[in-house]
Amino acid sequence: MEKSLFSELKRIGIDEELASKVSASLDPDYNASKKDVLVLQEAIMQVQLQNERSYQALSSEISSLRSELRKEIAGVRAEITDVRSEITDVRFEMGSINRQYIITFFGLITTIVSVLAINWYFH
Repeated sequence: MEKSLFSELKRIGIDEELASKVSASLDPDYNASKKDVLVLQEAIMQVQLQNERSYQALSSEISSLRSELRKEIAGVRAEITDVRSEITDVRFEMGSINRQYIITFFGLITTIVSVLAINWYFH
């Protein structure tokens, strides 16, 4: 049991010397003292410190990913704005082409009517 406890304490990040002290303190044949309680507290503090460092690293990584994501979203929004602008330009051009066809059509009708009226008058 002592060997597995020692390896588990090392696995969670407690240094080797402290892990051996904690392992020895938890031996059933050993009479615990105040010093053993302090050793256990030190082990707990090391684990808490390690967890806090992990949390800080994770938090900074999340913050950097969040800022990258915001930059990418801003880029996508700019592209969407550009596409909307291009669509507006195409619509405007289509509207002006449509007006040109209508004006040409009415000009043709006016020409046909005026030619027919002049032909009818002089015939």
